Amino acid sequence: QQQQQQPLQQQQQQQSASTTTTPTFRRAKDIVQDSDVPFLLRIPHTNGDVIQSIMTQCYGLVGKSYDTVEQLERARASNVVDNYFASSHGDDYESLHFGKGFHFLSTPHYREGAGLLTRRHRGRVIFMMDHPCVVAEKEYLSRPATKKKFRSGISMRGLVEHVNGTDYYDNRMTRMLAQVPRDAEVTEEHYRNARMILENKFLIGMASDLTETVIRRLGLYFGWKEERKGCAKELIAATTTSTTTTSGSSALLEEKGHEWRFVRARNHFDSKLYARGQAVFGNQKMNVPVHESARKDDVEVVERAYFGHLRNVRDARDDSDIPFFWHIPKASGTTVKETLSQCYGLVRTEMIKPPSSLEIIHKSLVLNVDLSTPTSVIEAKRMQLANRGLADVFVSQLSLEGSTVFTNKHMGRAFTIMRHPARLAASLFYYRRIATWEPTYRPEYMDMTLGEYVDKEGYYDNWMVRMLSNAKLGGVNESHLELAKKILREKFIVGMSDQMDETFRQLEMYYGWSEEKAGCIEFHLHSAPSNDRSCRHDVITLVVMVLLRVSKN
Repeated sequence: QQQQQQPLQQQQQQQSASTTTTPTFRRAKDIVQDSDVPFLLRIPHTNGDVIQSIMTQCYGLVGKSYDTVEQLERARASNVVDNYFASSHGDDYESLHFGKGFHFLSTPHYREGAGLLTRRHRGRVIFMMDHPCVVAEKEYLSRPATKKKFRSGISMRGLVEHVNGTDYYDNRMTRMLAQVPRDAEVTEEHYRNARMILENKFLIGMASDLTETVIRRLGLYFGWKEERKGCAKELIAATTTSTTTTSGSSALLEEKGHEWRFVRARNHFDSKLYARGQAVFGNQKMNVPVHESARKDDVEVVERAYFGHLRNVRDARDDSDIPFFWHIPKASGTTVKETLSQCYGLVRTEMIKPPSSLEIIHKSLVLNVDLSTPTSVIEAKRMQLANRGLADVFVSQLSLEGSTVFTNKHMGRAFTIMRHPARLAASLFYYRRIATWEPTYRPEYMDMTLGEYVDKEGYYDNWMVRMLSNAKLGGVNESHLELAKKILREKFIVGMSDQMDETFRQLEMYYGWSEEKAGCIEFHLHSAPSNDRSCRHDVITLVVMVLLRVSKN
C-alpha cells in the first residue's frame, strides 16, 4: 500500500508544481506583452537587490516589494496586480500618482508570489543565480555574529559548522521551485521538477556577470531604456567595488578545495540546478526574444544606415558613388580583395599595418584604414573618409556600421559574396583551430567536433541575418529575416562563392571594371594560394551531421 501511495504523492507534487507555474507565468521564450508583469524572484546573496536598484534608478520603474508571506497574502486579498499594475510601455500612469501603482513585483517567495498573478496579468520571472558555495559563504559572512569576528579573524571552521548546522537551509532553490518543505528530503524527482521550471519559465541572470545580465539581456527582453545613459554600468561598477572591498580579501572557500566540496555536497541538487542555469544563461544570449519596442529601435537604426547611405541596386550610376564590399567571413573574401587590387588596380580599405592610418600602401594598393569595428568606423566617419577620395572600394565585415561611412556627396554601392551557412560554419570552425596568427584562434576547438561547435553555448547563429538586421543579440524570427531579405534585395549586388566566374562577370558589368592584365582574374579565382578551393578538410560529410542544427540560418 505504501508503494502504491508513493507514485500518487509524486504525481500530486508534479500537478501542484504545474498548477503553480503554468497559468501564472509565461514561457521565457515568448515575446513579452504589455500585460505581462516583470517578476523579480530574489534569492538572497545573488545580487537580486542590485537588479532591483537598476530597475528603479536606471530604468525609472516603480516596484512592489513583498518580503514576507504575510505581506503577499494581504496583497493577494486586495488583488493588487489587476488593480494596480501598469505596463512600463503604456500610458496608464494614473494609479502611480496615488502611490499604489507599480511596474514590477519583487519577492523572495516563488509560490506565494505567483499567487498575486492572474490570467489577465501573467508573470515574467527574472531569476538571479550564483554558485551555492558562494551563496553559502556570503550568507555566513553577512550574519551579525560573523561580522563581530571580522577584527579577530574568521575561520573556515565556522563556515563549515554553519553549513552543517540543523538550521541551515540547504538546496534553497530546488526546495523553493519544487515546493519541498524545509524538513523534508530533496530527491531527484524534485530536482527534475525544479529544472523544468528553470528551463522553461525563467530569464536567467548571473550574479558573476551583471554586465551581460543587465546591459545585454533585460533591456532587450523587456524593452526598457535607461533614463540616464551609463547608469546601469555605474551601479554594476559600484557593486563590484563594494563586494571586493567587503569580502574579496576575506573569501574563505577555495574552489574545488575540501571545504568547497563539502558545501557543494550539502547543496547537491542546487549545484546541479546552478550548472543547468549556466547552460540556460548561455543559450538565452542568442535566443531570448527581443521586445517589440527594442526591435523598433533596431529597425530605425537599420533604415537610417542602409537607406541613408547606400544607393539602391537599380539607381542610375553616379561617378561619385563608392563601391562597398560587405565581407562575409570564409566566403572567398580574401580572393575578392586581392582580385580588386591586383586585377582591377583598385585601392581598397584594409588595415594591414597597425595602427589604422590614411597611408596608402602602394605595393598592395591598400588604404591602411580600419573598418573592422564599430569604434573604427566612427573614427573613419569623423575623418570624413568617404569625401577624401583615397580609396576606390571600401571593405568591412560590418554591413550596417560600415555603410554609415558614406555621405550625401559620396554614396555607397554595395555588393557581397555569399556562401551556404553550413559550409561557412564548417570552414570557420576548422580555420579557427589552426589560425594561430588570428585573434580568433581557438586551440580548444581541436578537441571538439563540428557538431559540438555549432551546438555549444553562445554559438553565433544566423550571422548574415543578424548583421543585416542589426540583431546582434537575442533571438531572431521571421521579421528579422524579412528585413534582411529586403535590404539584400534593394541594396546589394549578390555573388556566390561557388560561382565566382559568373560573380565577377556581373560585378564588371555593374561597376564598369575591366581587367588590367589578361588572365589575372582566372589566376586569382582558380590558381592563387589564397584560393585553395580543394580545402584541406573534407567537410561535406561532416556538414550533414549539423544541417538540422544550422538549417535555421
